Amino acid sequence: MNFEKVKAYIQLSRPINLLITVISIPVACWIAGGTKDDWFSILFAALTGVFVAAGANSINDAFDIDIDRINRPNRPLPRGTLTPQNAREMWFLVSSGAIIFNFFLNVAAFVIVVIVVVILYYYSAKLKRTVFLGNFVVAIMTGMAFVYGGIVMNNIERSIMPALFAFLSNLARELVKDVEDIEGDRREHALTLPITFGVKPALWLATISLLILIGSTLLAVYFSIYHIAFLYTVIGADALILSAIVMMWHSASPIQMRRVSISIKMSMGIGLAAIILGSI
Repeated sequence: MNFEKVKAYIQLSRPINLLITVISIPVACWIAGGTKDDWFSILFAALTGVFVAAGANSINDAFDIDIDRINRPNRPLPRGTLTPQNAREMWFLVSSGAIIFNFFLNVAAFVIVVIVVVILYYYSAKLKRTVFLGNFVVAIMTGMAFVYGGIVMNNIERSIMPALFAFLSNLARELVKDVEDIEGDRREHALTLPITFGVKPALWLATISLLILIGSTLLAVYFSIYHIAFLYTVIGADALILSAIVMMWHSASPIQMRRVSISIKMSMGIGLAAIILGSI
C-alpha cells in the first residue's frame, strides 16, 4: 500500500473528528466517576468511540460519493484515491473492532455499540437523505458518546448534561451543513430540510437549538451542576455560539455556512473544556 493510499484512509476517517471523540469519551467516563483504576475500561471505551466514528465516516463517504463529487471533490473517494469498496471494507473492519472491544467491558456497553453501529450504517444508507430525521439521528449519536461513557462506568446520571450539550450543538451543526450542501444534495434528489421546506426553516431550527444550548449552560450554572470554573470557561463557548447565529443570518452561502459550522465545532471544544474544569 503506497503512502498516498495510507494518507487517503486517514483522511477518510476524519482525524480531527476522531480527536474530539478520543477526548470526549474518556472525559465522559471521568465525569461519570471514572478514576485511574478504571484505565483499562476507559482505554477500550475510547478506542471503541474512535473505531465507531471512523467506520461511520467511511461508510458515509461510500454512500455519498456522487454528492461529494460536487460538494467535496477533494475527499479520497471523489478524487479516485480510494474506491467505495475500500470504504466499505474499512467500515467493516473498524466497526467489528469496536464491537470486539466491548466484550471486555459490560453487557450494556456491548449492546449500545452494536445498536449504534447499525443505526449509523442505516443513517448513511437511508436516513441522511430524509427530512430532519437524519439530522436528529446524528445529534443523538453524538450525545450518545457521553451516555456510553456513563454506561461503561455504571453511572449514567452524570452523563446526561454533557450529552444534552452535545446533542443540541450537533443538531444545529447538521442543519447548517445541510444548507451548505444544498446544491449537491438537490442534484442527488436528497430530501433534506432546506431542500424540502427552504433554507430559512432550517436556519430557524438551528438557531432555536443553539439558543436552547445557551440556556442549558446557564441552567447548569444556576443549579450549580458544575463548579464556578465552568461559568468562566463556558462564556467563551456561548460567545462563539452567538456569533455563529449572527453569521448564519447574515448570509446563507456555502462559504458562510462552513464558517458557521467551524464556529459551532470550536464552541463544542470550549464547552467540553468547561465541563472538565467545572468537574474538577
